[in-house]
Amino acid sequence: MEAYLLKSAAAISVFYSLYWLLLRNETYFKLNRAYLILSIAISMLAPLLKFNIFERTSNSIGNIIQPIVITTKGVIASNNNSLSILSIIYISGVVFFTLHLLTKLSRVYYLYARFPKVQYNGFRTVLVDNNISPFTFFSILFLSRSDFENGNITEMVIHEKAHKEQLHSLDVILLELVTIVQWFNPFIWLIRMAIKSEHEFLADSKVIEKGYDKVAYQTLLFEKSLGVIGLGVTNNFNYSLLKTRLKMMTIKKSGSKAIVKYLLSLPLILSMCFVLTTNFNALAQEEVFTVVEKMPVYRNGEVDIRVDVAKNMKYPESAAELGVQGQIFLQFTVTDKGKINDIKVVSPSGKGTTDELVVTALAKNKDGKFEKKKYKPGEDAKIDKAYKDLENEAIRVMKLLGDFTPGEQKGKKVNVQYTFPITFVLQ
Repeated sequence: MEAYLLKSAAAISVFYSLYWLLLRNETYFKLNRAYLILSIAISMLAPLLKFNIFERTSNSIGNIIQPIVITTKGVIASNNNSLSILSIIYISGVVFFTLHLLTKLSRVYYLYARFPKVQYNGFRTVLVDNNISPFTFFSILFLSRSDFENGNITEMVIHEKAHKEQLHSLDVILLELVTIVQWFNPFIWLIRMAIKSEHEFLADSKVIEKGYDKVAYQTLLFEKSLGVIGLGVTNNFNYSLLKTRLKMMTIKKSGSKAIVKYLLSLPLILSMCFVLTTNFNALAQEEVFTVVEKMPVYRNGEVDIRVDVAKNMKYPESAAELGVQGQIFLQFTVTDKGKINDIKVVSPSGKGTTDELVVTALAKNKDGKFEKKKYKPGEDAKIDKAYKDLENEAIRVMKLLGDFTPGEQKGKKVNVQYTFPITFVLQ
């Protein structure tokens, strides 16, 4: 999940950066809108697709399971605390913005249910008593009753009809849903503003194309900017970037040369699709994979591996007595039958040797207290034996694990390799 969120967030940032650098000042508003919506769709969907293009021998130490820490007091600590905190923060944000969306939708429903409705110019029109700025929600138009009765609404209705006909409300709902997932990403807020801006530029240009006086329309925008609105899930006649809207109505239309900028964006879009959907880590090692389309599953997930290992692990007395502690990297393979096989200790480099393991020995000083010292295997036979006992204990406990649901690659059950860091710490 974390990898998906980071990939989609990075893609959104790249797409928006190109928009800001090349496209934001162009008057091809429909192309800008299409580019931004396509950017979001690719960013959110492409990371869910995986295609493996590399299948060759690798020295990788395998898919790494979140480490655990074993202590002499039997306390099992996890190096996952920061991730847990981040997960809580992320989920809290998701809940908050989901409730925020529901609140905005309920406000729209409240206005729709409370005030009278009439059919007008293809809209189901709600006549609101308050001094509001006109806005649409799909085919529903919300108008101030006083504006409707006075009849000074022609330009406003044309503007809102453009929102309706071009299905801008779909874009707005999409933005709200993506924001729930990507709320932590500052670029999603920028891309929201950009899309809503393009909506307003498109609707404004529709009014101008109909032949209405530009100055009179701009004056109307100023007058309606005092209207009260802020539902967030609607297309508003009054929008906070009024200055930019007025500017876009007066600048010279982009020429044909600007199309080159949009053509230049195509390689970026294709490249991002390739990067987001290609699994560069799916490397085979004599028919043993490290990452596959459908990873093996142990009971309810990886956390159960760590729980079961921690429950059965005991700190070897030989290591505790000599003050030996350290980290070992346990490697194993989940076979295409779901069995654990080929359990062994490897080094972080993946060379399969123990002389590169992260190890620490404690020596007693003159006061009889343990102090850390650097130690290399081979310096002391007893300490070497103690390290071996740590390794053997880890291997013993791994053999106690139950079966996995096998992993799959291209619809076929395959062998998948894992690496499990286990840290022994004296307390």
